[in-house]
Order: sequence, then C-alpha cells, then structure tokens
Amino acid sequence: MTRSLRKSLLLWLLLPAALAIITFLPLAYHLVHQPAMEALDQALADASLALVPHLEVVDGEPRFVFPPAAEQVLRTDRVDDIYYLILGPNNRFIAGDAGLPHEAGPDDEVRGERTSFDSHFRGHRVRVTAIHRTIADEPFIFVTAETTRKRDQLKLDLAVALLLPLMFFAVATGITIWFGVHHALLPVEGIRRALHGMEHRALQPLDESAAPIEIRPLVTEFNQVLDRLEQAAEAQQRFVANAAHQLRTPLAGIRTQLELLQREPDATERDARTRHCVGAIERLGHLINQMLVLLSAEPGGRHTSLAATVDLPELIRDRSPEWIRLAEARNLDLGFELQAARVNGDRLLLGEMIANLVANALNYTPAPGEVTIRCRTDGSHSLVEVEDTGPGIPPAARQQVFERFFRLPAASHPGSGLGLAIVREIAHGAGGEVDILDTPDGRGVLLRVSLPALIDTPDEEPA
Repeated sequence: MTRSLRKSLLLWLLLPAALAIITFLPLAYHLVHQPAMEALDQALADASLALVPHLEVVDGEPRFVFPPAAEQVLRTDRVDDIYYLILGPNNRFIAGDAGLPHEAGPDDEVRGERTSFDSHFRGHRVRVTAIHRTIADEPFIFVTAETTRKRDQLKLDLAVALLLPLMFFAVATGITIWFGVHHALLPVEGIRRALHGMEHRALQPLDESAAPIEIRPLVTEFNQVLDRLEQAAEAQQRFVANAAHQLRTPLAGIRTQLELLQREPDATERDARTRHCVGAIERLGHLINQMLVLLSAEPGGRHTSLAATVDLPELIRDRSPEWIRLAEARNLDLGFELQAARVNGDRLLLGEMIANLVANALNYTPAPGEVTIRCRTDGSHSLVEVEDTGPGIPPAARQQVFERFFRLPAASHPGSGLGLAIVREIAHGAGGEVDILDTPDGRGVLLRVSLPALIDTPDEEPA
C-alpha cells in the first residue's frame, strides 16, 4: 500500500489535537456550568432562608407574617417566575403557592438541611430548593422555586461561549499544522526537484547542508550511492573503450592477414599466414573469454544461489592437468603444496581465479623456473598462494596491475591485461582479498588470495 508522508504527519498531528478538543469541550462545559448552577441554587436557598424570620409560633399555632412589599421583592425576576411555599408539621399548608413540589426523589441533591431538585409546577419546569427548620420544637419546610428559563439560557450561552473559541482554535490549529507540515517537507520537495532535473550524464551530489538533520543521513547515503554509480559508470566506459581497442587490434590484424592470404601465390607463405590467423583468433577467443569471466565476477554477474561449499585442494587437482601441460611446454617446474581448505563460493569463478593466477605465473616465469601452488587454512581464512621465480612485480606497480587492461611496460608475453583484475573481482565477490608479496628468497613474486574459511564442526564431516 502506498503511504504518503504528508498524510501520515497530518494524521498523527491532527488526530490528537481533535481528540484533545473533543475531550476538553464537555470537561470545560462541566467545570463552568456546575458552579453557575450551584450559584443559582444558592440564590434560591437564600430566598428560602429569607422566609424563616417571618414565621412565628403563637400559642402553638404557626403564624406567617409576610408584607406585600417583601413578597413582591421575592417574586420579582426579569426572566423566571418565582414561587414559594411554607409547610408545617404533617405537611400542613401555612402560606405560599399551594401544590408546589417540596419532596425530593432518591436521586436528588441533598446538602444538610437543604434539598434541591427539578420538578414541574403549573405546566412549567421548575428548580426547587427546600429548607428544613425546627421552630418551637415543630418541623417546618420553607420552599422556593423558579422556572428554568434563566438556567436554559445560561446553558446555551455557556455552550456557545465555549464552542466558538474552540472551533476557532481547532481551525487555527489545523491550518497551522498543515502549513507546518508543508513547510517541513519543502526540503524533501527540493530534493525531488533536484533529482528530477538531473541527467544521467551530469549527476550532481545533493547539498547535505541544506537538508534537515533528520534526512541528512539519507542524503549522505544517496550521495555515496551516486558516487559509486559514477565510479561504476566511468569504469564501464573505460572498460568498453579498452575492450573495443583490444578487440579492434586483433580483428584488424586478422583481416589484413586474410587479405594478404588471398593474394599470396606461395603455398608456404599462405600456410604461415594461416597459422598466424589461427593464433590471432585463439588470442581473440581468450580475450573474449576473459572479458566474459570478468563480467561474471562483477556484482550481479552470476546469481548468488550458485554459491556452494568448495574444497580448494580438489578444485586445484581438477584444473591441474592443463597447467601441467603448459609448464612442461615451457620447461618449468610446477609444484603443489595442498592442505585442507574449504570456502563457500561459486566453484566456476573460483576455478577461473586460480587459473588466472597460475597462468600469469607460468607465462611470465622464464625457463628454467619454478611455480608453486599452495592452499591451506590459517585461522578463519583459507589461503591460495601462487609463487614463482619470474621477474616479479615492482612495488610501485602492485596496485596498477589490478586495473583492467593494464600491463607492465616490460611485459614480454602477450596478454590481455585482465588476469589480475579478474582475480581481484572474484576474490572480492567471495568476501576475500588478494595481496602481492615478496618471496622469502627475494626472487619472483608471491600472490596470495585470502578467503573466509569454512571450519568443520564436530558434527560435520569434510566434503
């Protein structure tokens, strides 16, 4: 599923803000509404208490003296209708509005001698407050009530007063978050535009200093990948140019020889030119084979599933007949010192790697000379060594000889200049390294390939 960074940021920022607003609204309403209602109930209770001084008990009979002016003050309200009721022992009516509710239900609010509850009177919803007092050892109830128009209006005013600022805050928060996310993602958009404007022939690294700290490692990694791609592209261009040159030269020679062969009347000379063409074709085939091996050794050249356990002594023995014939033809002493050594890798490529090491030694060692092939295990590494008594490799050129198509100026034997490049690519592909060392007696050169070894466990038998 395609994910949008912008949508994810907006979701994770707006959702908590919306939840906070939704949670805060009823809480704020309750915190403001409850004290307001409590204040109105207290005003009703004060009105009930104001009735108490006007009640007297004379000769056991209660008498309520309430001047008309005082009653007018009690009942005066610009919004609601005010009612009152006074009851004596056994709920005996004494004064006020008969029938006014005075008994609270089980769930109504009771605070000491004061009881507040909602009810209905004369077709209107009313809020009732009753005060219980004992006068002359007789229980009395002083009740006041008012309609709920003022309370309903207060609820609406409170809701509007809270909702409007919160709505404004929600809109402002949403806009701020949207612009904040948009502004925060501008560097990403800048990177996208920079990448969109690049051409494969003019790849430029991205400016790391302009990137936010959070994505700077990503920009750094991209620049490193870009640098590797540029190096690979340059290496590929050099390889193609060199390969074209290397292929063009023998092809031109073969064509020239064939053209001369057509016009040559002497049979002996024709045989010589034919042998020359055959030799050139063989060298061309060898060059092409070397190039194919090098391509196979590069990353992605051969599938990693081809890797398996390889027994190096067995691999060397399998390839040794061709080396022995070449050594005999060149009057060289070819020796083997093979000890147990196992690695994990591509058997075909490892065989080509060792073959190139041995071919280099046999080709550049003058007769009578010696070439020794060794393999052994040294700790966590399996070593393959080829030592010869040839002219050696100057220390200054020991890095250059691994470059493709590079040949030493003093090289006497024709070659493609790919042998050691192939050795290094295959060694690196198998997680190893190749080194050029001096021999113990100072003659010739020692090439050593170090590969990760496969160590036999007690429960594992050698292959």
